[in-house]
Amino acid sequence: MDETSTTTINETSNKAAMKQADATTENLEADDLIFYHSLRNELNLLTKNPSLKTVHQILNYSKSLR
Repeated sequence: MDETSTTTINETSNKAAMKQADATTENLEADDLIFYHSLRNELNLLTKNPSLKTVHQILNYSKSLR
């Protein structure tokens, strides 16, 4: 039987590449936040408040599909 092993590298050899990757991640998070804030008001306009009758009709329809 042959025994094999691998070495584990716990330290990244290219620190500059890691810092750049971290900066890119932070920029994506900031971009996502800006995108969310730009859409937030428009998303609030899409909110619907259906009447109770409409809710019951939808529930009855979904029950009929079972």
